[in-house]
Amino acid sequence: MATETILTVGDEVDSKCTKCKDLTNHKIVAMVEKEIVKVECNVCGGRHKYRPEKPVKAKTKKKAPAKKKAAAKKKPAKPKLTLAVKKAIEIFTKLMKGRNEADALPYSMTTQFGKNDLINHPSFGIGVVTAIIPPNKIELTFIEGPKLFICKLENAGSMATEPSPKGKKTK
Repeated sequence: MATETILTVGDEVDSKCTKCKDLTNHKIVAMVEKEIVKVECNVCGGRHKYRPEKPVKAKTKKKAPAKKKAAAKKKPAKPKLTLAVKKAIEIFTKLMKGRNEADALPYSMTTQFGKNDLINHPSFGIGVVTAIIPPNKIELTFIEGPKLFICKLENAGSMATEPSPKGKKTK
């Protein structure tokens, strides 16, 4: 025999309190037929609509995502060389033919360089002086292509045609 408890105004019920933000004990203030309409919180004294305790849902285990088949290990594709890059590599290879990288001079803005000098730049690596541009620049050709650099030029007219003494430092 199940006996149903009949609630009336003044009885106590649990309800979610809007001020306390928690499930607390409340006193029933108003009812419409057999439904609770308003309650008063016994903790903070706040009056609000009746918000019954929500039934706790049983937590369901989430299925583990399906494992993807291990992709066969592929070697990374080699980047395709553009025509400009191929041309730069070809030019650099011709400039380096018969030269030893160990003979390269270290690059410095205060050093004089001549045409065809082999230069070792700290960032770009080995390059060849392919042009002298007065008043203070040289063009170095690297494997990835030419770049302009600042350097010391004393006599720009004569340097354009003949190389200077290798690695001569000036002050």
